[in-house]
Amino acid sequence: MNQITIEYCNRCNLKVENDSDLLREIAYNEDRYLADLLKRAQEDEDNSLHKEATEQMKQRLKEPLPEIDLPEGEEDDEPTEGMFQTDDDDEEPSDEMGSPKQETDEINEDDVRKALEEYARNGEISFQNGKVTVTPKGVKKLAANALERILKKLSQKGVGIHAAEKVGFGVDLSLHTRAYELGDDYSSANMERTLLNTLSRAGDLRFEPEDFEMHEEIQQSKLCAGIIIDESGSMRDARKLSAAMETALVLSKLIQREPENTLKVFVFSDEVKQIEPWAIVNKVISGGDTDIKAALGAFRRTVRHETGDKQVYLITDTEPNLEEGMHIPFEKAAAGLLEEASRYRQEKIGLNIIMLDEGPELKELAATLAKRNLGRVFFTSPVNLGEVLVQDYLKSRGESASSAAS
Repeated sequence: MNQITIEYCNRCNLKVENDSDLLREIAYNEDRYLADLLKRAQEDEDNSLHKEATEQMKQRLKEPLPEIDLPEGEEDDEPTEGMFQTDDDDEEPSDEMGSPKQETDEINEDDVRKALEEYARNGEISFQNGKVTVTPKGVKKLAANALERILKKLSQKGVGIHAAEKVGFGVDLSLHTRAYELGDDYSSANMERTLLNTLSRAGDLRFEPEDFEMHEEIQQSKLCAGIIIDESGSMRDARKLSAAMETALVLSKLIQREPENTLKVFVFSDEVKQIEPWAIVNKVISGGDTDIKAALGAFRRTVRHETGDKQVYLITDTEPNLEEGMHIPFEKAAAGLLEEASRYRQEKIGLNIIMLDEGPELKELAATLAKRNLGRVFFTSPVNLGEVLVQDYLKSRGESASSAAS
């Protein structure tokens, strides 16, 4: 299995701008209706929403109750006890619409809404039918802050993947050809010229190495990247899905700095969906089984006619267990995945599989992929996922963490 070695230096000093834990908590949680947010704010004291809503509640309790204008002649010098009570001692005071109007020292829905007002005014969230949606502006803020946090962590380790030179990625085939050389990939052969060489030399189709004529390769720096996220039910455990979503946003920001680069994002469980990168926080909902072969196949077919360096990051935590809508045993599912990985190799697509678990079957699958040289496999935790992939991406592009931050 391929190991990644990162060398650090002490030349970079990065400062992380003010981040919003509350915006992150909302973005990476699928329960975003106000009733759900209220319940979470009331029950989880460590929640950022609880802290901000508590401040709103304290402000509300400090505000004086509104004065009540009584009809002329009914003013009393001193209010009598129980003046707001009805014949029913248990009935709460009500406003004109009959709704209870009692101030309590418990977080309510208005406190939650007020805690979110600043983000709404800034255009980072919006309220739609009682549900909070993160806007494209909010998603960009999440991506920028997440990237800064990761680069900050790298700086604390000594920062920087300072490569000696920037390298090109990907190949295209030139119209020019040359004679075969030992080690050339036969997929680059110009078969028409090769056949003519064979017939000219021998009069029939008995090939010799000198008959082969190879296309010259042209190095490409354009990147055609993909991020494929497993959204099956197990990804909700240990914040795996939220880590994968945030990492996808970070990679999106890095990849799309260069206008010629393209990025395609897919999410999958028992079905595969292609989504826009900025929509990931609003459209990913966990659940279902795991059809990894279908997800890889969807990306491969999408980029088949693209040029440049083709790379995909698949983030998952479990072995495949579904194919063409049918539950199948691990051995059969693994065989299908290996078949798809072989197609990736044939079509020169870099396959990077990130495993967020280390179960025995996943380790067996990773070992088989590595043994057949069908891409790379990483084992990591949700906590370190972003760092691992940012380091790998920057190293592959010959960049430093400091240049990425500028």
